[in-house]
Amino acid sequence: MKIKFLFTMLFAIGMAFTSMAQSVSFGPRIGATFSKISLSDGDGDELEDELKYTPGLQVGAVANFAVGELLSIQPELLFIQKGFKIGDNDAYIKGTSNYIEVPVLAKITFGSEQLQGFVTGGPTAGYLMSGKSSMKYGGTEASDSYEFEDEDNRVELGASFGVGLGYNLGAGALNLDIRYGLGLTSLYEVESGESKSRNRVLGVSVAYLFGK
Repeated sequence: MKIKFLFTMLFAIGMAFTSMAQSVSFGPRIGATFSKISLSDGDGDELEDELKYTPGLQVGAVANFAVGELLSIQPELLFIQKGFKIGDNDAYIKGTSNYIEVPVLAKITFGSEQLQGFVTGGPTAGYLMSGKSSMKYGGTEASDSYEFEDEDNRVELGASFGVGLGYNLGAGALNLDIRYGLGLTSLYEVESGESKSRNRVLGVSVAYLFGK
């Protein structure tokens, strides 16, 4: 039901902006993520120093609705991996979480007709579909799929901010995006005084948007 809600929200947003848009473009996005977990509001400072960024994948679809000469609204539907790592390549504990995420970004574009720069920012909503934990110690490796508990918050609300370049090429435009995503909701239900866990994600991706 929660995944259906995300699809419904994306469709409703698209229909609303289509009615006001001066032009519409759309296309695929693919790229990499580098993510970790941030601990706050508790006694997790020492553990947070041990948490490292871990790589992942992002792939999905983009729609861009121009509502002015410089401003457009860009909803997206993404599969995105987030996670964390403690340790090094010889001994570690690592977690990878697979999300369906819907960013709705305001995009300000500037530059020439051929080459444009842009900045983006806006809210995100995601749903944790699955995940895997793995470890390595003393030459032994093991991994297992997540088993969700009642205290897991599988719906994540957040914010995304980024910069990028667009280059008109062929029937559309090639876009390079660099973004930073902030999870605003804790990954787990916590008691008062306990540390809250939130995702932090650096993303690098390319999208090709058909239509200009």
